[in-house]
Amino acid sequence: MEEIRVSVVVPTRNRPDQIGPCVASILANQSPGFELVVVDQSDDDSSRRALEPYLQDARLRYEASGSRGAAAARNAGIALARAPLLAFTDDDCRVPADWVMQIAGVFDADPRADVLFGRVAIPEELKGVGFAADYEPNQRVYQGAYPKATDNWGIGANMSVRRSVFDRVGAFDTLLGPGATFKAGEEVDLAIRAIAAGCKIVNPVEVTLLHLGVREGDAARGLLLGYLFATGAVFTKHLRLRTRGGVSLFANFFALHAKHALSSVMTGKRPTGIGGIVSLLTGASRSLRYPLDRERQVYAPAKGSGGA
Repeated sequence: MEEIRVSVVVPTRNRPDQIGPCVASILANQSPGFELVVVDQSDDDSSRRALEPYLQDARLRYEASGSRGAAAARNAGIALARAPLLAFTDDDCRVPADWVMQIAGVFDADPRADVLFGRVAIPEELKGVGFAADYEPNQRVYQGAYPKATDNWGIGANMSVRRSVFDRVGAFDTLLGPGATFKAGEEVDLAIRAIAAGCKIVNPVEVTLLHLGVREGDAARGLLLGYLFATGAVFTKHLRLRTRGGVSLFANFFALHAKHALSSVMTGKRPTGIGGIVSLLTGASRSLRYPLDRERQVYAPAKGSGGA
């Protein structure tokens, strides 16, 4: 039996039209040995039925889950996975046939690499239609220092992690990310914990995939504001944890957005960016309602909140 070197984890919920093509693109990879763990949080069996054409593939492991939130699904996938390398993507992404090989190749070439954030591109035909999260690496390595406030952080749609990192810094924070109280930021939070622990983060352009999740109009604006809302919660958590460099992280990020908003107001540009600052500060304030599990470096559900 071929050794399983990479476990790919994909969370999904109520997207039967997306999960099938996503799984098909991953299973088109041939080497090295890998498994695909799909954690399905859907409200019905439509996603499972969409996967029926692929369930005979021994590499696919399907897990129905009553949990909610992408972070909780990823944590469930980590617990089920059998490989020393874990790769994460989303159901609205499509990977090339060499994606798994490229991930394994980066880790093999650099035994000190702990976390990878690969390139996330938008298909040409969807560019300009609306907004979708993408990531173009502009610095290959972060170690001992966080990205600058002007730099983009890698995103969970194309993220790979050595299992040993989760042993060192803990799993994803289930109060962060899509489907949770704070609807983004789980990968940034993990990256902060990893860098603070001395881990090496690599951002390889050669590990690339396509993201199809385009939002338009009010939905796009809501998504952007949601990112800032979650960022406020992430940075505030690390202020409270006294994470090394946490104060500078928040201060520099806030200063960047405040400067942009002030410039826009003075020159009459729209949108001004003031809404983004309000979202950032609202997320920071709202996060204070939640106690911290300091040992695991994650938010703990507030009493009576039911975790959301």
